[in-house]
Amino acid sequence: MTSKSWKNITFAISLYGLSTLAGVAQNFDTSATGSVKGPYFVRQVLTSNLDQTTSAIGRAASLTGIMTFDGAGNYSFSGQITDMQAGTSAASYTTTGTYALGASGLIQLTNPIDTSDTVFGGVSAVGPSAIVGSSTEGAVNNDVFIAIPAASGATNSSVIGTYNAGFIDFLQANASRVRDGYFTLTSNGSGSFGTVAVTGVMANQNSTLTTQSLSGVSYSIASGNGSGTVTFPTASAPLSTLVSGQKTLYVSADGNILIGGSPTGFDLVVAIKAATGSVSNSTFNGTYYTAALENDASGSASGNNSIDSYYGSTLGLGEGDGIAHQRLLYFNSYAFDYTTYVPESFSTGAVYNDGTFQNMLGVNGQALLQVGTTTFYSLTINLQAKTTTGSGVFIDPLKIFNAATYAPITNSVAPGEFVSIFGTGLASGVFTPSSLPLPTKLGGVSVTVNGRLAPLSYVGPTQINILMPYATSEQFATFQVTNNQNTSNQVTLYTEPTAPGVFTGAPSGIGNAAVLHANYSPVTQTSPAAIGETVLIYLTGLGSVTPPVGDGTAAPSNPPSTVDDSLSVDIYDQNGNDIFASNLPFSGLAPGFAGLYQINFTVPSGLASGPATLGVGTPDAETSEALIYISGGASANAKPPSRSVRPGPKKTGPRSRGAQRRSAL
Repeated sequence: MTSKSWKNITFAISLYGLSTLAGVAQNFDTSATGSVKGPYFVRQVLTSNLDQTTSAIGRAASLTGIMTFDGAGNYSFSGQITDMQAGTSAASYTTTGTYALGASGLIQLTNPIDTSDTVFGGVSAVGPSAIVGSSTEGAVNNDVFIAIPAASGATNSSVIGTYNAGFIDFLQANASRVRDGYFTLTSNGSGSFGTVAVTGVMANQNSTLTTQSLSGVSYSIASGNGSGTVTFPTASAPLSTLVSGQKTLYVSADGNILIGGSPTGFDLVVAIKAATGSVSNSTFNGTYYTAALENDASGSASGNNSIDSYYGSTLGLGEGDGIAHQRLLYFNSYAFDYTTYVPESFSTGAVYNDGTFQNMLGVNGQALLQVGTTTFYSLTINLQAKTTTGSGVFIDPLKIFNAATYAPITNSVAPGEFVSIFGTGLASGVFTPSSLPLPTKLGGVSVTVNGRLAPLSYVGPTQINILMPYATSEQFATFQVTNNQNTSNQVTLYTEPTAPGVFTGAPSGIGNAAVLHANYSPVTQTSPAAIGETVLIYLTGLGSVTPPVGDGTAAPSNPPSTVDDSLSVDIYDQNGNDIFASNLPFSGLAPGFAGLYQINFTVPSGLASGPATLGVGTPDAETSEALIYISGGASANAKPPSRSVRPGPKKTGPRSRGAQRRSAL
């Protein structure tokens, strides 16, 4: 690594749109806790302790009932639980817990099944104020949690129109008998769904996509608050039937969400009101809070199942594209942040299958259900977040992003990361620094993170780019903008020691990665990277370095500042290969630049020619949004990597900050 030709690097980086780059105790934000109040219907399915030899789940439990929030951070639950540790029958169950809700819609609440654990998630605009989440930080439970506001005075007529439904079911608490699928429910409000065609896959039936016709499906909403039952025909051969028997059914206060499951089973059914009228890519737009329970059963015949769960968020760009963040927990690992590009093409309608998932967009784009249709079993719930506006100097609570990837609001931020803050009234004009070090005040504007002034690389009325102070070591990061002595609202995010993001030509982190050949010319489709060539990638969010540098100052060249954490670079090509680059000659701050990280890596053999997804991982996170063009490899089949292709379980132990670093409860 040398410091030569930095003028050339500056020129090359500008081609990728990077020209704008350049301690206080902190707690979780509880400012919106009072907005979640009253009775909510709950369905939760939990698994833990998967036995890889027998595929048996050590513990499976399901919860059904009413959770009542008091608006002051406490809840009580009353309902039923089926816990295989106590037998197969549903039993009455009550518990209490606490919860906290931030201005962005991020929520934490005591896990009602395992009160030593915490559910993390988000509160949505649909439902209204439905909650989705998962218990990711305890490294014990894989679960999915959904709660919807209880309807008042509901009857059969409250369930009317067409709903698209998805489900996942760990039949008999065995991962090798997992099944998932989707179906459409149409009701005239009289208690009948008629004949329902259910399409899905069953691991014990070779994961063959199957459609079963179920006649006489009925429902009853009788209690007046939106609770009732839905009844499918009882299966004579349950091991080869996708859905059967009677299930609890709940309808949300606005009638747009139905949830349910068997009182004695380990399944979750979610249905969303189907989209009507014209639907296009622009319908899938904005931030969606997400949660999922999944099982990779590709090796289930040999007892090799891989259960995972996550909460997170997806940023729909309204152009057939999305950027997803998952706080991902495998059954044998600890949680880490995973960000990726997700194509969501609704140009031909609200429902489509991409070969791996059935995608079903709800009314007005308020919700999206995704169901696995191969050996990758999944039920993913996406509910659109509430949007807020403000006067004066205002930070949009949903729009603080990694400046390279635009990873949405649930993604952690890290020391030394370039972060983009969006809002209104942030500055009186556009200002950029003229020299290094980056200033902490520009155009009368300053930004604090946990009370520390952050270096500024760009300031404008609706966007500010900052460099996170290296001293940020708290569990949470609270951002505040001051514009000529007028202060903004505060927005709080989670933190990690690292949060990698690869810069690209597009401002949203999608497209060609900022990768250079050894002569500092860009790697492009017409000038691809060759097998065996060492190339340079530019990114942000790799955390602390040695020797350390001051906030916003130019990185040294002799010696250069190198990254303290371990790193990995892998490439997902169009033939489905996932190949690690084993040779990383340099990883650190690019000398002469402020806050810009650089990794030199040698392109590994075995890759197909053409565009491939570039993945960069740390002990805390992995990102796989950007593309790199490869030459000299095998011919490609022009098939993009599946969304089910993700980094494998993390085998190393968690950092000293540990599993409790996020909990405010």
